[in-house]
This record gives sequence, C-alpha cells and structure tokens, in this order.
Amino acid sequence: MKTLINITLLSFAMIFMSMLNAQDTVKKKNGEVLKVVVKEINDSQIKYYHFDDPNQVLFTLDRMTITEIKFAYGKEYKEEEPIMTDDYFTEDQNMALSLSMSSMLFDAIIISFDNAIDPKSGFQITGKLLGIGFGPSFENWYNRSGFGLEVGYKLKFSGLKKKKWEYRPNHLLSGRYIMPSVGFTTYSENGYSSQVKKNLIHLGLKFGNLKVIQNKLTIDYYSGFAYYGGSQKRTFNNGGSDVGFEDNSINAGDLFGGGNFAVTFGFKVGLAFGQYGEQKEKLKRRK
Repeated sequence: MKTLINITLLSFAMIFMSMLNAQDTVKKKNGEVLKVVVKEINDSQIKYYHFDDPNQVLFTLDRMTITEIKFAYGKEYKEEEPIMTDDYFTEDQNMALSLSMSSMLFDAIIISFDNAIDPKSGFQITGKLLGIGFGPSFENWYNRSGFGLEVGYKLKFSGLKKKKWEYRPNHLLSGRYIMPSVGFTTYSENGYSSQVKKNLIHLGLKFGNLKVIQNKLTIDYYSGFAYYGGSQKRTFNNGGSDVGFEDNSINAGDLFGGGNFAVTFGFKVGLAFGQYGEQKEKLKRRK
C-alpha cells in the first residue's frame, strides 16, 4: 500500500514538473522559432517569457512578425494576414520636394512637390524654369527662356501590399504609379534672325516609379506622352511677324515633340518630409 502511494505521489510530481517545464513555440516570419511560455495575446502583441528563465522576464512581440503559435497543451494558432489599413503609414513622411537631374542637360530647372493623399493616391505640382541649366543645349543656335507649371494626380498600382516575409508595406510615397497631368508652358526662343514666342497647354500621362531610401531620400524616374496645343508667334529681327507658322514643336525640359504630340521622361532626386499621421489628424478636425 505504501509503495502504491509513493508511486502515485511520484507520478503527480512528474506531471507537475512536466507542466512547469512545458513550453510554447512561436514561429516568426523570418523563420526563427522561439521556445517560450505565452502569457498574453492582445489585438496587436503577444507577451511571453523564455521557458528556461527562472525570473520569468516578460517580452513583447508584434503579432505582424509571427506566423503561428504552438501551445504546450497541443493547440495551434495560425496568425492571419492583417487587413491593410493606412495605420501602417502613420509615421511615414507624406511629402517630398525633388529636383530633376535629367532636365539640367536640356537647359531647364524642374522642381516638383509631391503630397500623398492616402496610400493609393496623391498629387504633384511641378514648376519649370527654361533656359537655366548646367548642360549645353542640344540646339545652341538660339537662347531659350520661359517657365512652365504642371499639376498631376498620382494613382499608385504597386507598393500597397506587403509581401509575406515583410514586416510592413513599403513607404507611403514609394511605388509605381500612373499620373494624368495638365500643364501650361510659355517660352521664347531668340535666334539669329527672329524671335519665337510659344504659349502651350499640354495634357499628359506619365508612368513612373518612386523609391524612398532610409525614409528620407527619394528617387523618381518616369516616362510618358502628352498632347499639346496653343499659340505661337515668330517676330523677325528686320521687321514683320508670322503667327501660327508651321513649326509647332515643343522643348520644355522634360517634354519634347512636334505636331502636337510629345514624349516626356525624367529622373528626379529629392527629400521626404512631413508626417502622414499629422495630416490625417488635421483632416479629421476639419470634418
């Protein structure tokens, strides 16, 4: 009888010890497996301590970084992919100011301001100063001077979703985009025998890709096409003028063409600033 009691007590002791040493396992998205004791799971985090830690120091882990939890008692929990919301981008910069590197080769300074409305869209305002650049004009028989203004609406079609092994999506400003735009350009070209004045309106469509490096530096490259029209006047140095003459070309830094059809391309480098979370709060207060 006494032996039976000792065996029973020993069995209970072993069960109790195994329960104390029971461990949960947490598998992270990067493949790492943690041997822990899970103490709490809330909407965004899990709290745990390492199973062999006698002091039971608690750690926290974001649920977006894990794929599954296996509990010591046998139950398994699969972490579902969270729904994409703009809360991912709260700490991201929502604006960027950039300078076109490529336009300087064509005697133009082009500066653009980008503002992200939300993760899927934004707008861009671009100003141009023609005849100011660091590279030689490819048509150096005349001097060009003028300016342009362009407004575009960006629609992003990449960078909105995070890949399975990523912690979060790319930066709010980054991703490939399509941008319809409308612009106005006016400039004059002073040649040996005449001066040409052009006032042009152009409707364009750009396809580009903006990248953000270290949450500060932006790189934007794009190409596209545009349809344009307007007025032009040629004044001869020896007197007389010619309105609506046949030469209806356009040369505006990143916009080149003839016959009312133009192509556009460019490469910009800039800096990101602002904060998307602050912009959202301001919009809420206005509503």
